[in-house]
Amino acid sequence: MQPAASTPASQPSANQQSPKQVIVVGAGPVGLMTALKLGTAGIAVQVIEKNAELSRAPRAVGYHGAALAALKRTPVYKEAAKMGFSGNGICWRKPLVEDGEGGMKMGDIVAALPFASNNETRDDHGNGVLYLPQSQLTQLLYNAALQTGLVKVHFNLELCEIHESEDSVTAVARNLGGELEKCQGVFLVAADGGKAASRKILNIRFKGHSWPERLIAVDALLEDKYLDSILPTSMVIHPVHFGLVTPLEPVQPGKKTLYRCTIAVDPNDERTDAELVSESNLMTFMDIIAPGPRPLDAKILNSSAYRTHQLCASTMRKGRCILAGDAAHLNNPFGALGLTTGLLDADAAADALDLIINEKKPMDLLDLYSDERRRAFQTFVDPLSTQNKLRCASDPDTVGNDWFLRGLVNKTPEILESFARPFFEIWPTDMRKLAASRGF
Repeated sequence: MQPAASTPASQPSANQQSPKQVIVVGAGPVGLMTALKLGTAGIAVQVIEKNAELSRAPRAVGYHGAALAALKRTPVYKEAAKMGFSGNGICWRKPLVEDGEGGMKMGDIVAALPFASNNETRDDHGNGVLYLPQSQLTQLLYNAALQTGLVKVHFNLELCEIHESEDSVTAVARNLGGELEKCQGVFLVAADGGKAASRKILNIRFKGHSWPERLIAVDALLEDKYLDSILPTSMVIHPVHFGLVTPLEPVQPGKKTLYRCTIAVDPNDERTDAELVSESNLMTFMDIIAPGPRPLDAKILNSSAYRTHQLCASTMRKGRCILAGDAAHLNNPFGALGLTTGLLDADAAADALDLIINEKKPMDLLDLYSDERRRAFQTFVDPLSTQNKLRCASDPDTVGNDWFLRGLVNKTPEILESFARPFFEIWPTDMRKLAASRGF
């Protein structure tokens, strides 16, 4: 059940402190995974969330590589695997083409990347993918965190100040009544998203660039018979209206399936976000990316318009505060490297704090956390997601000359291994192994 909107009258105050309590700002999946891992390690956590409930917005869907491995180490994985599903692979396609009957059909496949089944035995460089909407994963993490008995989540509290002393940090937040509440802990994890108040309060720069076009994410029920049941996840290649189509539930031939359709908007389109997601305009965008008869038989359940960025914090540590997830870095969604990178931040951040609090390791570990997670973003996530996006925003008639897609067309086990290896060797950060290797 979705947690009820919290008010000062309905929920315990955040005015609490503990000898080894950690404050987490943000009750999204990154903040809640951090809290869950800390609670499991016997560390009390106070989570501060400005919204009234967990977000249900259409966001991330797929978890793979080291991020999936990190999820497998949490108590939520078995339930997540039951609720979600695995895919056969992903493909890159040309735009829709006429089907000769007045409708549109999927364009030709340019290249495909096969996935291993999630229950298939494979080595450390396997490429299984779990599909589960972010909102469902967030709920699982929330429930599991509370079950530790050491995690408390406070909704309707907006962070407005952070104060640090030699041995503690205090978060000051404003409740719905306009009153200030204080929460003191030994460390603070800022996981409050791309517009993070915490990062701004800490005066940490966010460096990089924004992409010129907006994206529209639409969750819609579509007729499966017009889609590819073997490779239902498609990157659609187009110089302007590139996009992504992926199922949010197992494909059942003959029935309507819930899909996430993401479509790029022309950078010169001056309509507001609200205008773009009006019902009539959404159907126009769906006509660009969704196959089927015209008029299109689609039931839209949810939608959002947003801009994408390639940004990274100048540091992920300031004193007793560390950043994680979108508060620390942002990238476009092509390749599913956004939330997944945040989950790897959470995995590393919780391990670093566990080592410091429970095993009395020095606070310098937080510098190591910051350096290694920024290294992973700058050397892997940023360039890979950038090229994923540019590849989709290409000429569909010449994109086959791309080295990566050509490698998939001519794939061998060695080529697939070389593509998969960085997802396990560069992307994650094993804080315990690093601490030991650096003499901590």
